[in-house]
Amino acid sequence: MLPTAGVNRVFGLLDLLRAYNGKTNVATLTIDLRIALDELLPIIDTAEYLGLVAVQQGDITLTDLGKKALSGKIPERKKIVHDKLVGLEPFSDIIRMVHEKKQLSRFELARFLSSKFGYTTDLPTIINVLISWGVFAGLFRYDGQSESLQPREAS
Repeated sequence: MLPTAGVNRVFGLLDLLRAYNGKTNVATLTIDLRIALDELLPIIDTAEYLGLVAVQQGDITLTDLGKKALSGKIPERKKIVHDKLVGLEPFSDIIRMVHEKKQLSRFELARFLSSKFGYTTDLPTIINVLISWGVFAGLFRYDGQSESLQPREAS
């Protein structure tokens, strides 16, 4: 799976779930947030991909990991996300490629993602989301000038 929602949206969802004592119906969220289900689903899917929420029969619940992430300060949240992402595709592949090549351009990343997951019109958005999660979790750095991912330990 490819995450399609950014860091702020996912943690915003977790904060909102806390207001519902950690569990509510997905339909209730769409009504209370006044957003369409197709806008909410990518956020839920990404949170579920990270193990922060569980969805069963229309109900969404904070997992223990989600509760732990919510109760932690930013460095703790980053560590939790880091520990989760290093073992998930495509992040494990991206980390390996960045360390092998020392620099991975957005174009190379797009080519890799297209070959592994198939072409999607949302590819630029997905690339931005992957970069934001990877940088947030300290998996790699992003250099805006060269538009490339670089190993974290590089200065």
